[in-house]
Amino acid sequence: MSKTALVFGGQGSQYSGMGLELFEKYPVVSDIYGVLGENLKEISFHGEIEEISKTENLQPIMVAFQLSTIKLLEKEIKIDATCGLSLGEYSALVASGVIDNKDAIELVKSRGMEMQKASDSIESAMVAVLNASEEYLREIVEKDTLKGKVFIANINSSKQIVISGEKESIEKLRDILKADGIKAIHLKVSGAFHTPFMESANLNYVKSLQKVDFKEPKLDYYPNLTGEKYAGEKMVELLCKQIVSPVLLFKTLKNMVDDGVDKFIEIGPGNVISSIIKKEFKDVTVETLKNDKEIINYIER
Repeated sequence: MSKTALVFGGQGSQYSGMGLELFEKYPVVSDIYGVLGENLKEISFHGEIEEISKTENLQPIMVAFQLSTIKLLEKEIKIDATCGLSLGEYSALVASGVIDNKDAIELVKSRGMEMQKASDSIESAMVAVLNASEEYLREIVEKDTLKGKVFIANINSSKQIVISGEKESIEKLRDILKADGIKAIHLKVSGAFHTPFMESANLNYVKSLQKVDFKEPKLDYYPNLTGEKYAGEKMVELLCKQIVSPVLLFKTLKNMVDDGVDKFIEIGPGNVISSIIKKEFKDVTVETLKNDKEIINYIER
């Protein structure tokens, strides 16, 4: 039996004017931007990319964009499963009925603020390493000069692993990788996310999570922390640990395919997850809605 999954991208592919065309064309999304607030709405629609990319701004801005897309697609497609990449997990939680729009935006406002504070305490960077094995990278990050300063943050595919940590140590890592003929690309994010450097954010953010009434998912939902179909774990623990632990995207996608998902629709911004699926999995259909125009074209088709 065919299954369709809605998957949500993470930080790194944001653009100026994100959500503006959806807001102007479809009044039904105005409530979502009402929760976002005038200041963040103005930054999203008219701000410079540097201002948008600050994680305290980007997290609620991006989730509002994704939630608007869910709202516009809810009568268009039948969804069986969902997941998100890092921040995108919160949109997946809304898609699966675990939390509502207001909870999602208020949570990521808090999450973004706490992660920004943690980021400001250290000069940090994230790089996507291409065509290197997980085993090889685990050995590299444990080298004496790097240990405790850089960490594996995302296992996105068999050919892409993200490393996060202190900026100076990330540059040392890049030199080591370059000497071995391995490419590492800097990501457009503002912190050492999904590493122990976010522990202070984790400790403060738990208070926001404890106020939320989490429901049981109505869809097959795959958390970042485990990469496996949700099986009743405590949501507060899953979402807290997600901030300081690697995102297991590749494991998640593999489990979804093994569980019968044969069609993926990625809600951006960007097409990071779609690109991975196309390279890693045969016999699945992938559609990408990476910006306002593509979402509008999909709805109006």
